[in-house]
Amino acid sequence: MNIEKVEQKQIQIERYVDEFLNFIDVEEKTIETYKIALRQFCNYLKEKGIKKPTRDDIINYREDIKTYLSANTVNAYLIAIRNLYNFLEYEGITKNITKNIKGIKIEKRHLKRGLSQEEIRKVLNVCNNDREKLLVKLMINCGLRCIEVVNIELKDFYDDKGVVMLKLRGKGRGGEKQDLVKVNDMLFQEIQNYVKNNNITDYLFVSTSNNNKNGKLTTKTIRLIITNLFKKANLDMNMLSPHSTRHSTCETLLENGVPIQEVSEFMRHKSIATTMVYQKEYDQRNSQCSNILASILY
Repeated sequence: MNIEKVEQKQIQIERYVDEFLNFIDVEEKTIETYKIALRQFCNYLKEKGIKKPTRDDIINYREDIKTYLSANTVNAYLIAIRNLYNFLEYEGITKNITKNIKGIKIEKRHLKRGLSQEEIRKVLNVCNNDREKLLVKLMINCGLRCIEVVNIELKDFYDDKGVVMLKLRGKGRGGEKQDLVKVNDMLFQEIQNYVKNNNITDYLFVSTSNNNKNGKLTTKTIRLIITNLFKKANLDMNMLSPHSTRHSTCETLLENGVPIQEVSEFMRHKSIATTMVYQKEYDQRNSQCSNILASILY
């Protein structure tokens, strides 16, 4: 297919959405996001009476939805539309009119923060049982995401020349476990005790509810457990979320002088630029500029 010769045609976009979704090779969660995004886009075209969308129509759509959707959501919706038009052009159906249309610029900063050492101790002190205490310790000690936690199986722990390693299913990696993280010896001993005392045989963390007794936990349950512990510890929830456990890991390592490249690798960041956001926030918190200027004014 010579894409350069594909012309823009008047087509009914909604007719090709299902075909596109069946064509792409992505995770089910992404499929659901694309469905929502493209349904909304098709509704917009109908409401505006647009039968042959142009580049300007896509830009106008972006400007419209950014008034009531977050920047991240707007960009996710635009990705869905871009990929749909890539497919339509690839199939020779119509020209891709989304090329070089930019998403919303997102300031690289975190909306939530990590926990201080004092706050971590408060959370551990309010844990109801050994499962909750181990969950908090493991998430912070290894910088785990909720999706990584729910997929941990006992077989994922292994000895690598005297060092305990844990295989993880990384973010967006499908079913294959590719990421690795080192597990501290003291933490691993606690894991072994927990496994023995609770007769764990498969997944490390299992449900205790009647509806899903001993079944695999969900990310929703993990987030709920962590949120409830934060609230029980009387922490300010305005700047915290379950992901704050992972923030705590990165912030603590940087605060203790661990080289940023080493921190980036430990956190399994795809790019060191992600780690640099934490470093920038750390530098801003510890800057002496404000104190120096205040000494002149007060």
